[in-house]
Amino acid sequence: MGKFSKLATEIVENIGGADNVSDLYHCMTRLRFKLKDTSKANKKGVEQLDGVITVV
Repeated sequence: MGKFSKLATEIVENIGGADNVSDLYHCMTRLRFKLKDTSKANKKGVEQLDGVITVV
């Protein structure tokens, strides 16, 4: 598994799984997830991933 595939998998796991994503889009420097249930997201877990700068 490549570096970015691993990071993507870890992000999805920390936001409550793929079933918790209602929308996803990106710009040049950001991924923006719209979640069905924000309480399932582990913000601290995402922030600690190597390759993630910040979580809003």
